[in-house]
Amino acid sequence: MTDEKEAWNAFLKSGSVLDYLEYKAIQQKNADSLPEAKNEVQNQGTDTQTTEYR
Repeated sequence: MTDEKEAWNAFLKSGSVLDYLEYKAIQQKNADSLPEAKNEVQNQGTDTQTTEYR
């Protein structure tokens, strides 16, 4: 199954953990291919300039 909707429907029908994991793998693969996810900057919180002390 390559379609996210088909994988979800298979999970709903069977209730199988394996079907759910397959659905989640397809969903993650689709999310990783979005252009926004590739350009996102990860802030690790190590930059002290973002901290303001009052």
